Amino acid sequence: MFEVKMPKLGQTVEEAMIVQWLKQEGDEVKEGEPLFTVQTDKAEIEFESPAAGTLLKILVEAGIEIPVLTVVALIGDKNEAIPTEYTQGAISGTSTQSKIEEKNEVKGTKVVEIPSSPTVTVPTMVTSEEVIASPRAKKLAEKHNVSLQGIQGSGVGGRIMSSDVEMAVKSQVKATPVARKLAEQGGIDLQSVKGTGVHGKIMKEDVEKTKTSPPKETAPLPTFPTTIQKVPLTPMRKIIAERMGQSMHIAPHYYITVEIDMTNAKTLRGKLPFKVSFNDIVLYATVRTLREFPLVNVQWGGDCIIQMPDINLGVAVALPQGLIVPVVKKAQELSLEGLAKKAKELITKAQNNKLLPDDYTGNTFTVSNLGPYGVDHFTAIINQPDSAILAVGQIKDRPVVVEGGIFIRPIMKVTMSCDHRVIDGALGGQFMGRFREILEMADFM
Repeated sequence: MFEVKMPKLGQTVEEAMIVQWLKQEGDEVKEGEPLFTVQTDKAEIEFESPAAGTLLKILVEAGIEIPVLTVVALIGDKNEAIPTEYTQGAISGTSTQSKIEEKNEVKGTKVVEIPSSPTVTVPTMVTSEEVIASPRAKKLAEKHNVSLQGIQGSGVGGRIMSSDVEMAVKSQVKATPVARKLAEQGGIDLQSVKGTGVHGKIMKEDVEKTKTSPPKETAPLPTFPTTIQKVPLTPMRKIIAERMGQSMHIAPHYYITVEIDMTNAKTLRGKLPFKVSFNDIVLYATVRTLREFPLVNVQWGGDCIIQMPDINLGVAVALPQGLIVPVVKKAQELSLEGLAKKAKELITKAQNNKLLPDDYTGNTFTVSNLGPYGVDHFTAIINQPDSAILAVGQIKDRPVVVEGGIFIRPIMKVTMSCDHRVIDGALGGQFMGRFREILEMADFM
């Protein structure tokens, strides 16, 4: 019999809450299959079963905050007897925690904890049988003839998930360089294009044919309710409301906006031997500017200003259920390529609800980019405990005056929200002036 425990969610997390059980008592469970979801202080995380068998007993009901390493369920053979200590029903509070802790020392019972170590890269010399991967991921890899070696897992303990394999399959789509460039310019997913080249390779003509194909029927517009309805708040929405309201209340915000000519940044992006987004370039320019202005990488300490030794860069990510900010730790030590890879990894984990608390805590400065949604300009609420946040708009061709002449240039508007308790207007202005200069020069190589 296996005792499933509430996993450790990070060094600073002592308690967590099960939001939903994805399996019920008596259900058959496969190893690696989603078992329940957990709400941490900012995100809802899906956890997998550490063993195969029958879910014999659920010991902790959803909606109850309990200490980590609490036994939450029993998995075993279908007809296996449940120990009498666990026959009193599911925990409806934390008062019975001491009884469960005593059971952890019962001899002869195998205890399996869900690992919580950070994401690791699988060494290239191991065989596919040795790779830590969910059954679904292994089956998907076999179907698409993709090696699990070298795939970076986003699951708990570095386990490779089906979403990781899907990303690997997508990156292995065979296409000519011209076809890839056309698809990127037209916003076309190569995964949806049928290749007519050798072994299904996607050619230029295939992408052009997709671009000229009639658009698919759009989904029907959502209907409004006929009467007033109250939508219950999700745990994430409650946290967002609480923290954003608190930030606006305690931090006196002011805003500085600059317009940045992204001509050289666009040229740089086209010359790089590795793939980066404009957001990656903005993130890298932010780090470079913070290195020159350490007094912006600070926090309010009540009776002092706390200067942080590392630049831990928050990257705002919009999810269907709300907003979350994964953090690139020690960003000042990363190259542009390294920063782009780390940001992409964290964003993918966020979109798949795989972030652990250590992935989204410890921020010292945050960047929020609404450019991909066609937004020209906006102001953002400071992500506590930071003292500033950048709000990035889209890159848009605009007429500008250069040395008396009128030219069309790709312009991006960026606004910094500052906490006036910590950052005075002159310092904020100097920071944004240098930030603009770094991006307009785009000398990153």
